[in-house]
Amino acid sequence: MPDSPPPSPCPLCRAAWPVEVQRQNLALVGLGTLDIGFGYCGACGHIYQLRSASDEMLGRHYEAFSNYTCFETQAARSASPRASTKRLLMLAQAHCEARGLAYEVGCATAYHLAHFRQAGWQVGGCDLSPKACAQAKSIHDIAVDCGAEADILPTRNNIDLIYFSHVLEHLRDPMPALLRAHAALADDGMVLLEVPCAIAPQALPPGWFTFEHLHYFSERAIFALLKHAGFRVREIRIDLKGEIYPVIAVIAAKSRRRAPIIIDPRAALGTRQFLAEFTARDDTLWRGVTQRLRDISGGIFIWGAGVHTAQLLDRTGLLAHAEILGVVDRDSQKWGHTQAECPIISPDDFLKRRGTEPVVISSFASEMEIANNLRQSGIAEERIVRLYN
Repeated sequence: MPDSPPPSPCPLCRAAWPVEVQRQNLALVGLGTLDIGFGYCGACGHIYQLRSASDEMLGRHYEAFSNYTCFETQAARSASPRASTKRLLMLAQAHCEARGLAYEVGCATAYHLAHFRQAGWQVGGCDLSPKACAQAKSIHDIAVDCGAEADILPTRNNIDLIYFSHVLEHLRDPMPALLRAHAALADDGMVLLEVPCAIAPQALPPGWFTFEHLHYFSERAIFALLKHAGFRVREIRIDLKGEIYPVIAVIAAKSRRRAPIIIDPRAALGTRQFLAEFTARDDTLWRGVTQRLRDISGGIFIWGAGVHTAQLLDRTGLLAHAEILGVVDRDSQKWGHTQAECPIISPDDFLKRRGTEPVVISSFASEMEIANNLRQSGIAEERIVRLYN
């Protein structure tokens, strides 16, 4: 197993009491193979990635290999708001007296911002990915700042609403980002965020512990984090079924007071029980996936180069009995790279082969959509290997 750093202290309460519950050995595009550990703080119960990639590796991952760019640009211009966008808009409209400037941290291609603009807001945002920022302009005609919020938010002020949609869980230390947002807001400004919610372990998908997510927030942890950053929580909404996993959306008002993080040992006991149920279910789900792959041998293709494929290879031992001829992905930034020493190729290159080898779909969220697209491209049903549906 590759070398990995020692478990890090809790990023919420700063206690050095990490309790590890799962390790993953992940072959990641452009980064090599990394040893990642997940667990919780034995003092406050916060769930986080105890052993993670370096900041330099994470930055490279988001800039070049996992930056949420758009493949169907024409459809994106006329797309209806997704469930997450509706949640954000509803909270903003319910608690903001006027529709001033809404600024999104980690805005990707400005999908959310386009709908906020339609609702009457002035909009702005920032993102690490040059390609995503360029698409924000070309698809939605929204000019966004290309770079890290740590560099950009300190140059802003009097913003009415700053929101983080599925961003805080990606940050090594969310507190400084919230403090920068606090400073950049107007006196009556609001912060709005949505993150995956650590609730209902039996509803979580396989691979919920993922390389990209450094935090797994409970309602208690989000409340404590915002209060400590100087915000007064206005409303919390938990949606158990709106996404592939439960999410929590929160809006909070800027305050002049910061509350201390209060450590409650009972929270750690609850987290231990939650994670025991989750990891047992996760192991069962991966055993089911392994069972579906048991008869595959010889040459195969995998559809999807990314974190799920890294988890698939780690949890199923697929490489031990099958030869991966190529990993197919739509993102041109990945072509020419490798994953687990397997070449990443374009869909066109794959279709030109006209072979008969099995195609394993490596996606929980988009499996049915990918299977339909493969059939429409002329791939016979018997070649398509679905792992979940």
